[in-house]
Amino acid sequence: MTTDVPMPARVEAEPLQRPGVLHLLRYSLGGRLDRRHSSWVLHDVTCRTWLLRHVARTVLIVVPLFVTYMALMPTSLGIRLLTGLTFSGGLFMFSFVNALIDTDRRAVRAGYGVGLPAQLRGQNSAERQRLASSQRRERIAERRTRRNGVR
Repeated sequence: MTTDVPMPARVEAEPLQRPGVLHLLRYSLGGRLDRRHSSWVLHDVTCRTWLLRHVARTVLIVVPLFVTYMALMPTSLGIRLLTGLTFSGGLFMFSFVNALIDTDRRAVRAGYGVGLPAQLRGQNSAERQRLASSQRRERIAERRTRRNGVR
């Protein structure tokens, strides 16, 4: 069951305004950005590297927890390492499973409709595929004309 989410007119109208370092850090840890950054949030969750950005946000959260655990636990190094890696792996897996939900939540908090990020990612992917196919067809046609011209 799919629902078509109407794209707001302000998606194209607003210029992309990247947040500062402290705002970006707060956003990465789950905080909300100001309304003036809402177009950047939509870009963040729909661009080609959206999953890589999600992984980077997860690393920003998990690595300090892992380092703190390794520094403060009084057990042997082997047990600490095994349990720390297991816990960190579980957090990464949870983050990957919920990547779509998290990106959708971020877009909704920025003022966009539920499901809009997935819809835009699908449209962008289809456009990239159409462009790649068109370029491939042009290269094939060019090769054929060169081949036929040489004979």
